[in-house]
Amino acid sequence: MKKWINKVFSRDETVEASISNKRLTASEKLAREDAKNLALEAAVEAQKVAAEKAQKVRDKASGTSPEKSVKAAEKKRQNNATGKIFRDIISGKFLSSEGVVAHIPYLLFIVLIFVINISLGYKFEKIEKEKRIAKKALEEVTAEYKTLTSELEEKLQQSNVEVAIKSTGLDQPRTQPIILESNGE
Repeated sequence: MKKWINKVFSRDETVEASISNKRLTASEKLAREDAKNLALEAAVEAQKVAAEKAQKVRDKASGTSPEKSVKAAEKKRQNNATGKIFRDIISGKFLSSEGVVAHIPYLLFIVLIFVINISLGYKFEKIEKEKRIAKKALEEVTAEYKTLTSELEEKLQQSNVEVAIKSTGLDQPRTQPIILESNGE
């Protein structure tokens, strides 16, 4: 039985790939799904049968009957306090107890604080993201500024100014300029 289950659940991927390239009709898809479901049901049933057989063998070896073990398990479950608490939480019975009902305003306040805390976390994450984006933009602008100032300083050097003036046909004077005085002053 195990060999059959392993064979069904461990198909070659090459076979599966070749099957998946074929376009199946709706009836073929339905038949394939039914076959998978039947195989799964058979596997589950086989596991149940194997588990029952193993339990019978264990019971026979230990000398206890299944009824006694079921009763002992039921008694243990009833005496288990954490199981009762867990069942009360799942069923919602703990919400209807008097202690919880009396403290509903406080519980709502705590929930409100948690919601505010979560929203503040998201808000601060957004602010941090905006700060990172602004910092990157500032770094880019700073780099561009430094590049432009270095280019400007290079163009304003005396040797570069002379070259630019010569291309227009002007020469740099070799004598000091003469200051003209106006008649009115």
